[in-house]
Amino acid sequence: MRGELCIGFASILSFASVILLIFVHIGQINTSTVPRKISMVKVNMTGYGSTIETITFPNTDTTSGLYTNNSSAPLNAQAGLRQFYDFGLYSYCGYVTGGEGICGNHTAGQKYTPFDIIQSDMATNFSVLNAAIIPENTFRDSSYLGKSSKAAYWMILLGTICAALALLTGVAKNNLTFFVSAIFSALGSLLLLIAASIWTVMIKKSQVINTSLTPTNVPLNIIVSEGNGLFLTWAAFACLIVSVVPYVVSFKLRSLKVLVPLLFALIASTVQAIPKITRSDRYLYDDSGSRFYIKGIAYQEQGDVVASDNNPFGEPSSFVDPLSIDAACARDLPFLQELGVNTIRVYSVNSSLNHDACMNAFSQAGIYAIIDLSIPLNGSIDRVSPSWSTNILDLYTNTIDTFSKYDNVLAFNVGNEVVISNATAVSPYIKAAARDIKAYLKSKSSSALVGYSAINGASDWRGDLADYLSCDPSNSNSDSTAIDLYGLNDYEWCGDSTFQSSYAGTTSAFSDYNVVAYFSEFGCITSPPRLWTETVALFGSNMNTVWSGGIAFSYFPATSAQGQFGMVTISSDSKTVTTSDDFDRLKTEYNSISFINSPSQSSAGSSTYPSCPAADSVFLASTTLPPTPNEAACNCLESALSCQFTPSTTNYTAIVGELLDFGCSLLGQEGSSACNDVGGDGSKGVYGRISGCDPTIKLSYVMSQYYESQQRQTSACQFGGNGTVNSKTSSSLTADSAASSCIANPGAVFTPSAAPTSKAPGPSGTTKTGDNNTSGALSVVGDSNALLGMSLMAFVSVLGGIWSLQ
Repeated sequence: MRGELCIGFASILSFASVILLIFVHIGQINTSTVPRKISMVKVNMTGYGSTIETITFPNTDTTSGLYTNNSSAPLNAQAGLRQFYDFGLYSYCGYVTGGEGICGNHTAGQKYTPFDIIQSDMATNFSVLNAAIIPENTFRDSSYLGKSSKAAYWMILLGTICAALALLTGVAKNNLTFFVSAIFSALGSLLLLIAASIWTVMIKKSQVINTSLTPTNVPLNIIVSEGNGLFLTWAAFACLIVSVVPYVVSFKLRSLKVLVPLLFALIASTVQAIPKITRSDRYLYDDSGSRFYIKGIAYQEQGDVVASDNNPFGEPSSFVDPLSIDAACARDLPFLQELGVNTIRVYSVNSSLNHDACMNAFSQAGIYAIIDLSIPLNGSIDRVSPSWSTNILDLYTNTIDTFSKYDNVLAFNVGNEVVISNATAVSPYIKAAARDIKAYLKSKSSSALVGYSAINGASDWRGDLADYLSCDPSNSNSDSTAIDLYGLNDYEWCGDSTFQSSYAGTTSAFSDYNVVAYFSEFGCITSPPRLWTETVALFGSNMNTVWSGGIAFSYFPATSAQGQFGMVTISSDSKTVTTSDDFDRLKTEYNSISFINSPSQSSAGSSTYPSCPAADSVFLASTTLPPTPNEAACNCLESALSCQFTPSTTNYTAIVGELLDFGCSLLGQEGSSACNDVGGDGSKGVYGRISGCDPTIKLSYVMSQYYESQQRQTSACQFGGNGTVNSKTSSSLTADSAASSCIANPGAVFTPSAAPTSKAPGPSGTTKTGDNNTSGALSVVGDSNALLGMSLMAFVSVLGGIWSLQ
């Protein structure tokens, strides 16, 4: 009896789904009573005439001939605009004010292309004007809307067939047909879910026209809205997915609890991807053309900090990769959502670890990540002894390769506070890194931005640095060496301050900046408590034309000479989060923010890249940049050198610098200038031909130069047991000639390649990792471009799970 009830309930649900889908299919096939009332999307053009009148000759009837009052006038024939357009799956219909209308030609999968359709109904004089005043946005993107609506149609059609087959096969009362019904219901549900999601996203994106303005800032008065056909599709999906359970129960599965998580995983795998963020001039926009602001928080546990005179900034010597600890991300995500953040900034990651669970969970929650590419110690550009070399480039590209598969990476930072008041000559190395990382991202078709986070330095060089990083040394308005995203670590607002007291000067200084700027850190602690009222100014009208949001510092505890920055504490077992008053106040302020959606993307303008600021006595930065590090050339040199660095310890990074200094001092005593080959000077724009190689290769080069100057005596290659004579190279080949042969073009600039697998560098600093929980606490979502393929794979997994239970 219980089985009869289950199959009866399942049949009712399948029948309801089929009936709902039949109504969806007949929408707008003609203008009779029922079909005319059902549509997927509606476009209301009634107010458009007033817009035309306003921008041409106000108070004059200049719209004569724009609309037609003849309800039977053919569509797509320049016979006049209709007040209403309703779109179905097989046709679209145009209706005049009285409610009468006519439908277009029928086709399998009517494309939703509203701009093309209204354009084709207008007389030529109006269509020309229409093309000029409707901005370039999704409403006008007929290629995207047409292809998407066509794809959604086929999924609805196949979903309808599956629903009907589920109903029919379920009538036969035996286990096999119940099993088949369950499969058809699951597959039909998947197809309907994808189709309904596509239509929902298309309509949402095309609704950008609802708030769009003409070039003269007059509202267009075109309104796009959802049709009831969309709601019927969602309802049909709901009925069909629920019907799976009674079909499965009727099939007498021995362990229903195994199937339910699989079905939920199937649904979770089709969650709509996070919107893509792009840059237009100095602003960020999402897919719909709405302005995007960074409303973020720093998300990185503090590593070990060794206090010393050589570490005045309290920089850590180790790091914890927060995106590799699944359980921690699952623990923290509800609190990040409670804060209302849309971005996290992560300062160091380990490219050898897995980040799928964390990154996909954050993506599903609508949270983007700004990833700093550098890591502590030897994994970043050294402001004291700078170089842009293969070991750092490889580290950066490995991180990009690891994270490029995630759809919520907003930007990669090439440095954080590297340039300070007495080290501005390091700036060309930062700009060279931005150049090469930008080229590498373009080669991978990545939309991620390239950024840098600057210390809020003295006014006599802070602006020069910002301009330098976004300028074009070639004076050809090229973006090839410019960053996309300038971050300022700004702590000017302390306590209960005001815009005029804290931010007015800095905002004025950046008023004409040419790329996106934001506060990559904010949250002063010197005048407690932190009220976070600066967010009102940062996202308000005084600053929104200059800045695109900011990153509050910091979610995790972070100790500095000034005090404690953290907003939460984590229990000793790493399972419990306790929030602070800082957290609660930031939550209040963040959740009260309303983004100002201006300027529009169409009026943002195109990006420009001015000439670079001239170097002076304070800002010492040449416009001649270091070359692109050449892995192949450096490896060629290494294999040819007569004396090679073979460290006696695995932890050799600490001694490379000491041995380089020692070797160069020996060569200097002999009057040799060979060490000029391994160094560089950013203030003069002079870079040695070996300067782009790994420090160990530079050391081998210096050791070889000294070994050869000592008539190749074996003892001259010892260097405290860290050197070995290379028996595989010719005794007549010198280090100098090897360098000339291997590095024939030392100033070359080119697009980097991925780091060789055999030489993929690991983190230079110590990585502390937590327990990488893979128990399924966080669901995994793949690339949105492979949504259908992933969904079919998920269905096959469900099928296999059901079959394995037999």
